[in-house]
Amino acid sequence: MAAIEVNRNIELESAQRALSDALGPGYRVSVSSASALKVARNFIVWATVRVSWSAGTTSFRVTPGGLIVVAGFNALYTVPKVRRALETAFPNAT
Repeated sequence: MAAIEVNRNIELESAQRALSDALGPGYRVSVSSASALKVARNFIVWATVRVSWSAGTTSFRVTPGGLIVVAGFNALYTVPKVRRALETAFPNAT
């Protein structure tokens, strides 16, 4: 899955707040490591957003959570929703 890139450095906590605002109150966005966010609606519907930085650019890569059937559902439903939320939160993303 292609990364969403923003032409500026965005701190992980800022990305967390922006993504949480874009997704709304039905989703929890938490920092899961120094370079990843976990987006969850419940214990079945969730995704991981991996964040990387280089030369003034921040990249977001969204991957589905869960095993087999759940991961398939999250790949079709949750990942696109999180990608749209990232594009909404950072309108200059490419």
